[in-house]
Amino acid sequence: MNDKEGSSIATLRASGKLALQTKENYILRIRAYLKRVGMSPDQFVLSVSKDPKAFEEDFIKFIAEVSGTSASSTTAFWRDSLRRFLEINRVKGIDWDYVNQFIPKVRKSGQDRAPTLEEIRKVVTVADLRTKCLILLLTSSGARIGSIEYLCWKDIQEVELEGWKLAKVTIYRGEPEEYDTFVSPESYEYLLKYKEVREKVGEVVAPSSPVFVREVNKRRFDQSKVRPVGVRTLKNQMGELLNQMKMREKLTDTKNCRSYEWKQCHSFRKFFKTRMEMSGVKPIITEMLMGHTIGVSGSYMKPTQEEMVSEYVKAVPNLTILGAVGEKADRNVEFKRGILQKVGGYSKEEVDKLDLANMEDAEIQKMVKERFLGAMANNGSRQKVVPIGEIETYLTQGWEYVAALPNERAILRLPI
Repeated sequence: MNDKEGSSIATLRASGKLALQTKENYILRIRAYLKRVGMSPDQFVLSVSKDPKAFEEDFIKFIAEVSGTSASSTTAFWRDSLRRFLEINRVKGIDWDYVNQFIPKVRKSGQDRAPTLEEIRKVVTVADLRTKCLILLLTSSGARIGSIEYLCWKDIQEVELEGWKLAKVTIYRGEPEEYDTFVSPESYEYLLKYKEVREKVGEVVAPSSPVFVREVNKRRFDQSKVRPVGVRTLKNQMGELLNQMKMREKLTDTKNCRSYEWKQCHSFRKFFKTRMEMSGVKPIITEMLMGHTIGVSGSYMKPTQEEMVSEYVKAVPNLTILGAVGEKADRNVEFKRGILQKVGGYSKEEVDKLDLANMEDAEIQKMVKERFLGAMANNGSRQKVVPIGEIETYLTQGWEYVAALPNERAILRLPI
């Protein structure tokens, strides 16, 4: 236990029902609020216990402050975080019904949509290997981005059915929220490639090793420095990639609020749900694979793994992003042609000169990446300064290392 957090935060961490990532997000909000009032967690609990009405009035003032610069759902999350924290520490006397009157109404259905298959394909094509694996996992499993930080290789188990080689993924292993889902053959293949790349630089990837790790120094690899990559880092990198590619239109863009037509990570979960429905998978199976509670049915609906995977494979063709699963060679050629023209921006005349039938996928992706980097160069962004820990990510995208700077930063440039 962190001494600065005190026993009250430890009590929240130990509580059940909440998902791990939800707890961590709650704690981040609680820490921010405590910093505002200048108290430690235990001091805050004692203060509110003595005078709950004073807390009510102060929190209502706080709501008024943040409502002008935050979405209504964000304001509600502040309330949920503090309410859970105080209730789990047995603080009584707060009239939450009164407080709720000052919380802006939350839009029940979001305006955002799921990205299309073509949109996801464009992003995956130019993404580095780790991001590629992340997107394919999220789109083919329906997992929440918050679960990724806790995923280990023992949670991914190979499964074969009807000629498909895919994998079962256990989400939140050992927690009350634990459930199983699956990833597509394509996703599983790329995960194994990612694992192989890490092993080649010297990492010992054990069953307990995290599936997604921070970038490491390949020249001076140190096993002791291997750590799971944080969810915030993954989200930020995804958002940066989408913004660089100008993939999404903005629904709102003001000083205090910016929203897009599809969310940078949660949209992949919407994509999964949509494609499962399109494929005729039983709705209750889809809900179980997404980790949703299914009410009283959960006490009686106990399908076997074979029954679950039999339903899942119905959707494999519709969950496949890059490959041409089950299609003939001529369809595969058309797929490559579409990638080069629609994603890479190559003209029909340029593509007609290529022997697409005999070109490997890696060659296609390299051509798209080169064209994409060239477009970036034409926009004047030939150099950039990045944190040391992100160098490997940019190197895989085609950037070149120039020099190190103070404060753990470095200069990169596009190849000439």
